[in-house]
Amino acid sequence: MKKIYTSAIVLACSVSFGQNINLGIKLAYRDTTVNPCNDFYGYCNGNWQKTFKLPESDARYGSFQEINNNNLVKIKVILDAASANKAAAANTDEQRLRDFYNTAMDSVKADKLGFTPIAGQLKEIGAIKTKQDFLMLKTKYEGMGIGLLFGGGVGIDAKNSSKNIFGVGQAGFGLGEKDFYFNAQFEKIRTEYKNYLTELFVLTGEERNVAAKNAVAVFEMEKQLMEKGLSKLDMRDPERLYNIFNPQALKELTPEINWESYFKFKGMKQPDSVLVPSKEYFKGVNMVLKTASVENLKTYAKAQLIMEAAPYLSSKFEEVSFNFRGRMLSGAKTMKPRWQRTQALMDRMIGDIVSREFVKQHFTPEAKAKVNKLIDNLVLAYRDRIATRTWMSDETKKQANRKLDLLIRKIGYPDKWKDYSKMTIRQNNTWENVATANQWATIDNLSELKKPANRDAWQMTAVTVNAYYNPTTNEITFPAAIMQPPFFDPAAEDAANYGTMGAIIGHELTHGFDDQGAQFDADGNMKMWWTKEDYNNFKGKTQMIVNQFNSYVAIDSMHVNGSMTQGENIADLGGLTMAYYAYKKSLNGKPSPKYNGLTGEQRFFIAWAQGWKQVTRDAELKRLLTIDYHSPAYFRAYAPLSNMKEFYDTFGVKEGDKMFTPESKRVEIW
Repeated sequence: MKKIYTSAIVLACSVSFGQNINLGIKLAYRDTTVNPCNDFYGYCNGNWQKTFKLPESDARYGSFQEINNNNLVKIKVILDAASANKAAAANTDEQRLRDFYNTAMDSVKADKLGFTPIAGQLKEIGAIKTKQDFLMLKTKYEGMGIGLLFGGGVGIDAKNSSKNIFGVGQAGFGLGEKDFYFNAQFEKIRTEYKNYLTELFVLTGEERNVAAKNAVAVFEMEKQLMEKGLSKLDMRDPERLYNIFNPQALKELTPEINWESYFKFKGMKQPDSVLVPSKEYFKGVNMVLKTASVENLKTYAKAQLIMEAAPYLSSKFEEVSFNFRGRMLSGAKTMKPRWQRTQALMDRMIGDIVSREFVKQHFTPEAKAKVNKLIDNLVLAYRDRIATRTWMSDETKKQANRKLDLLIRKIGYPDKWKDYSKMTIRQNNTWENVATANQWATIDNLSELKKPANRDAWQMTAVTVNAYYNPTTNEITFPAAIMQPPFFDPAAEDAANYGTMGAIIGHELTHGFDDQGAQFDADGNMKMWWTKEDYNNFKGKTQMIVNQFNSYVAIDSMHVNGSMTQGENIADLGGLTMAYYAYKKSLNGKPSPKYNGLTGEQRFFIAWAQGWKQVTRDAELKRLLTIDYHSPAYFRAYAPLSNMKEFYDTFGVKEGDKMFTPESKRVEIW
């Protein structure tokens, strides 16, 4: 149940222009008819926005998708070689990679099988006679990645980060987010969700009128569950989520659940302490179990199974799943090519196998060394900025520097790859392999309970275009996939690399000091390390950034949720600020070189804004505004600049310009 605060940083590019200098920015993307003091995003990205056509398979496209697509070309070479590897010995990673990929790519076989890959599980559900039978099956399915009512797993104890703890949390509702069940603006989504469930039930042989009735029953049960559930915003309060229950207290909270049997069926003894982030949600689970009929519980279980398996069954199931998940929720018009969908699945199931091959070929020691140097400079810039915070006492500054002292940095790939030797991948069908991989991951996770916290573990694969900060380990992690052109180019001129990779690094560093990270000390414990006055000062400043983003209208009448996105917004502002001062430090007091009429400072900010170029479908934007902790790309590009005097000085922004914000309303935290 480890909580990781991640950030999909999507930044700039690198090609050569004039004077044989690799500028690392795209001059052709700019619209120089736009005044950068009025619309800096349009100035940097205007021509790209006018000419780019969003692929029908994408709900959104920007720098994140661009680099991912570049990486996919390289990954496809690895997958094709694996597919043709007839000599791979049994029970080797080469065999697992080949058979998982080839099986998932065999659409003809999948169509012949129909829903037979889940027929045995449907029969198991049909055999349920009591609620205890349901709970036993629930525990089994949990290990296969199918959520029923709640999920459980092992993670680092937020208040004792040297050890692990077992935790349980809300799971088992197809719409995923509480607002989709209750907010009036999502009525169409609720209607289509019930139609989606109906179609899935029909594909497994139910009469349409029965299927429609069952779809409504499933929706109502999920709605009842989510009535007591936490929203995305609720989940941003670490202290609220930290509730420890002993066996007796857990029994009193949920008398309908036989916890001793639950843990026994997991192959473990009931722990003395269990983390329960949402007490109210589990009261709701108890009420559902008390009041629901066995038949409705069986129907609910069937729905969760089919929804989870549908993308890996026949083309009819794939299409029904995509019609709702892709077309309805995100606005995409066509599915991604089958090999890309398979690659994404394999990344989740056996990701270290492809990652190991990818880094051998596409991540050099020189790139790692240069990123390490960037981190060194960003940390130095952070220390300088901490020293200048007039609203912090020396005592708190000392503790902030200690977080930087003990910071763990992970670059490129893990020192130790996962050992899949106990995972058996076969050629029968994709769903069987998915269930097997999930079972392996469950057993691997549960084995950590009695061990000390593993600070070497990675929470992303090396081929993931992303980065994260983990407060319980006080670590920043940058997979190899994000350190590729156009996000990072060892051969590019410094201004762009600081405006891109430097801002990524600064962003993740700042997560250690955002509204959530600030509640964890240098050792990764949720512990107050601030003086009361300093923390109140900090909260006052974070409220300013909440207010700023609350004022932004993203689409129709939908505003950005400043409270839900504040951690990422704080990190964007802090990260860009640190990257700017790290770049200035790298100049050693000399003026920045000017290329193509642009100073280094100007190229730095252009690289930042070009990184946030993005086209998004309306449905996807509305979905993300509801579920995503990140603000829309345009506001992520624009808002930090509006707060930075350094940007104003670089481009001559003055009062009356649209980029201008009165000094009293500018946000400066780190």
